[in-house]
Amino acid sequence: MNPENANAYQKALELLGRAPRSPFTVKTWCPDGTPQVLLANPVFLEDGIWKPFPAFLWLTCPRLKLQIALLEQDGLVRHFSQRLDTDEEFRETYLRGQKEIAEIRIKMARSIYPGDLPEHMAEILKETTVAGSRNFRGVKCLHSQVAHELAFGGNPIGAEALKIIGRCKPEDICRRYSSTGEKQ
Repeated sequence: MNPENANAYQKALELLGRAPRSPFTVKTWCPDGTPQVLLANPVFLEDGIWKPFPAFLWLTCPRLKLQIALLEQDGLVRHFSQRLDTDEEFRETYLRGQKEIAEIRIKMARSIYPGDLPEHMAEILKETTVAGSRNFRGVKCLHSQVAHELAFGGNPIGAEALKIIGRCKPEDICRRYSSTGEKQ
């Protein structure tokens, strides 16, 4: 690993705030060079056993994490869950994006797993949302929805949340936000 990649990897680990269970790469970056979204392997080997990992997108931008946590506190998760129940066009767009993300996970898993991907693992990767939930009409985590939108597009919940809080701009200096949300 070259020094630049090692520094980016270390910064991503710091922003993640824990040891990852699965190998990852930085999928998107904030304009100031802060790792924004991490893409983890959707299957990984742990203690000699291969396991599926459907929540494979992690939002690490400190500014976005704070702003999204505030939206969650304000009840936006409930709002989007209700909207999935009542707005057919919104629901269909969301479900289409979830199907696309499942296809990406399956393709990645097949390239990682040695041999044929077991059906039970494929089923988990196909039948869960970007947040790892089997409930496609309930929103589990806005952070995952925004990470999906930033990494691949096609997530109307993530897109609407980003409209509210704004995408990262160079003047945001995202790396200056602490885990408590205060600028350092």
